[in-house]
Amino acid sequence: MSQPSRIAITILILSFVASLSAVPLAEEAAPQAERFTGTVMVLNAPATGALYMKITIERWTTDEERKKLAEVLKSGGPDAFADAMEKMEPAGYIQIDNNLRWPIRSAASWKTEKGRMVRFATDRPINIAETQYSTRSRDYPIGVIQLLLPPEGKGEGALLAATQVQFDAEGRLEVKSLPTNMGPQKVINVQSEIVPPKKSKKK
Repeated sequence: MSQPSRIAITILILSFVASLSAVPLAEEAAPQAERFTGTVMVLNAPATGALYMKITIERWTTDEERKKLAEVLKSGGPDAFADAMEKMEPAGYIQIDNNLRWPIRSAASWKTEKGRMVRFATDRPINIAETQYSTRSRDYPIGVIQLLLPPEGKGEGALLAATQVQFDAEGRLEVKSLPTNMGPQKVINVQSEIVPPKKSKKK
């Protein structure tokens, strides 16, 4: 894996883990339900191309849940972290093309100078072309998606299909990516829309 790819992976995961234990500044009041769509540009993988991505968020992760995940990662390592995520109520779902949808366990949204930032994480590898042929993906159980939506126009971001994070003996964060994963896959043409509440059935 190239040095730029390693740097990009580290920055993405570091920012994700940091967001677990800290409340972002200028937190944005996110809607209860929202849908994000975009195109994942799969590069440096067994199969390359453009894949359609759809993320539906039904609820947003609370500050208490984020802090709990950070504490679990610090004390129990990546396996305990993945187990804790699996036990959480899903925040929503991600679907790549016509593959089965994956549960989103952590979802956060806040404002930045460049626009609105949203970050999602799942407790299992995201099934895109670069991971579906690997038998080692179970050892890299965390998938991360980060998107930036500017005030005007379509947004973009990155998707990291399969990662492993842990703290070493000196308390420093170590980041590993699935060997077949050559780094974050770029996400383009990102759009969001409010999901209308489901109508209750009349008795």
